[in-house]
Amino acid sequence: MSESGDRLQLALKEAGLSLREAADRFGWSYNTLKSNANGNMPFSFKKAMVYAGRLKVRAEWLYSGTPPMREPDKPHRKTAKEIPVIGWVQAGALADATAIHDTPDQASVVVDGLGPGEWFATDVQGDSMDRVSPEGSRIFVNADDRDLIPGAFYLFSLRGETTYKRYYDDPVARLEPYSTNPANRPIFLAPDRDWTVVGRVYRSVIDLG
Repeated sequence: MSESGDRLQLALKEAGLSLREAADRFGWSYNTLKSNANGNMPFSFKKAMVYAGRLKVRAEWLYSGTPPMREPDKPHRKTAKEIPVIGWVQAGALADATAIHDTPDQASVVVDGLGPGEWFATDVQGDSMDRVSPEGSRIFVNADDRDLIPGAFYLFSLRGETTYKRYYDDPVARLEPYSTNPANRPIFLAPDRDWTVVGRVYRSVIDLG
């Protein structure tokens, strides 16, 4: 067993995940994860960053043992704010966050508990994400947060069309549905495709009234 493998197993244990559960939840290769955890295949710092981001530990600790295991908690003030509500089609055209407020007479909603960023809301169409956001759900998107993290939820624009999916990059970059409908399939991000990250989705709500 390698020391980095020991730390990976500890991070998984503290996250309450088995190897299989972590691989399934985050879209990782089970065989690669198993080999990394048992020390048969040392992992790179880049791979440590991927694991650390999902297991809520520091990549430096996971890779080399440099303490601390986790970043110290920082006070983070969140206050209520008014954010625009835009249409689903319009969301697909937001290549620039400054375009969010450009529509005259823009509808808005007051929301509490969101962090810093350029936020907007939009209502979900379709069933490709119905495990977390059934059709009609309202999702809250931070257009300032466009750095892709495997397993996180994003709103994308693909040739002008809006799509809400989870992002994965192992073994290939793709947008994954999270759906009860098996007809929904992944979208593979070929280098020649014109796609844009509109923003990261942090919250999904649905009105049951």
